[in-house]
Amino acid sequence: MGFFKTLFGGKEETADEREEQKEQYNFEVLTYDAMQALRIGKTDYAIACLTRALDIRDDEETRYRLALAYSQKDDLEAAADEYHRLSDMAPDNAAYPLAEADLRFQLEQYDTMQQACQRALDINDQLASPHYLLARLAKVQDDAAAALAHLDQALGAKEDFNEARLLRAEVLKSLGRLDEAEADLDCLMQDSGDDVSDDVLLLKAQVAAAQGHTDEAAALYRQTIDLNPFLATAYLELSKLHRESGRTDEAEAVIAEAIEQLGVSPDDAEALRQGEGIDMEEYMRNAYNVLNPYQLSVKL
Repeated sequence: MGFFKTLFGGKEETADEREEQKEQYNFEVLTYDAMQALRIGKTDYAIACLTRALDIRDDEETRYRLALAYSQKDDLEAAADEYHRLSDMAPDNAAYPLAEADLRFQLEQYDTMQQACQRALDINDQLASPHYLLARLAKVQDDAAAALAHLDQALGAKEDFNEARLLRAEVLKSLGRLDEAEADLDCLMQDSGDDVSDDVLLLKAQVAAAQGHTDEAAALYRQTIDLNPFLATAYLELSKLHRESGRTDEAEAVIAEAIEQLGVSPDDAEALRQGEGIDMEEYMRNAYNVLNPYQLSVKL
């Protein structure tokens, strides 16, 4: 074969070139198999393929797919590590440190999370998301002043950042700055129109109740329940609101509705009637899983 290539002007492949072609072929097969595996939920096999492909060639797109695969497997630590490596590979791409920061927050690795946020801001100091993540951290650490400072920066960079505005309303409410919290919530409701979320409605109800606007709060709690009949907190707080207003029959009716909707046990039902706390969130999850409106195999 080498004689004919030389005779007709062709260049004979070297051993290194043949090995390089073989590795390229293996790399392409492994990445293709990984993509197909991810589509059908074979996450472990996809991770194995992607890891082997990266042994052949350290490729940004392949490592990104590996990070996604680890996230799909709920291996947040491994996913965060991959995003950190991606940050080193593409130091001008702020999406990678932001993804790492979000995962580090979930893992409660707060020092590393702050470093990742700063890394993103070093790339682009006009980004809103790092300030939002740092505000979430400040809220967890009960530093309301720092949370508000970061949220103001986030909203200054991105005025329609609804998650940041909702979080600011929560922090303002916790500080008793109810009028300011109400202003943020009104803005969210106006922007949302008919698609307002249950968490916005619930917080708006809580603020109205704290302001002493009982009828408005009751109407908002009812809207929240109508939108999400599995939100246990709305039933409890509406019942409490009625009871404190002397409307014991209405309070009992709300508890009865919660019992029927969420399947509360007889013992817990009696505790509710006496105003005692129970784990209503567990009932919420159970009721939703029984209904399973989307017929999914994964439970809450």
